[in-house]
Amino acid sequence: MTLDRALERSVKKIKNIPYKKKQSSIPLQPSHLILGNKGEEMAMEYLIANGYEIVDRNVRYRWGEIDIIANDPDSNDLVFVEVRTRSVGKIMPPDKTVGPNKLKKLIRSSRTWTETREYAGFWRIDLLAITVNEGQASNIEHIKNITEGIL
Repeated sequence: MTLDRALERSVKKIKNIPYKKKQSSIPLQPSHLILGNKGEEMAMEYLIANGYEIVDRNVRYRWGEIDIIANDPDSNDLVFVEVRTRSVGKIMPPDKTVGPNKLKKLIRSSRTWTETREYAGFWRIDLLAITVNEGQASNIEHIKNITEGIL
């Protein structure tokens, strides 16, 4: 018996196996995460259109996240931007959803970012409150220095 024939006999041939399409490794996101991502993209467009220079995005720490870090062209301040996005009809508007606990996390994250990079300049925390209207233009409200009086 030849080697080829021995291999042919020992290896079972598999025929007619239906092709299964590989499932996407990216799971479907819940609607609130999709809305949040859309809001962050709108916030980026808004900031760039207003002359801000984007420094970093989605900086994560164990205790919180900074959505966007940018340089303000008017004041030369470093700005840590919290983006809040809501659909029309929600109980609370986006600007009312940042409470004291979130502010503490934002301040701690911002301080950590500046300290680890030895940044010695001025900085502030802004809020971009975005209300998404289906089929209409969305409303973006830019509230500067939301921690004024807290630091």
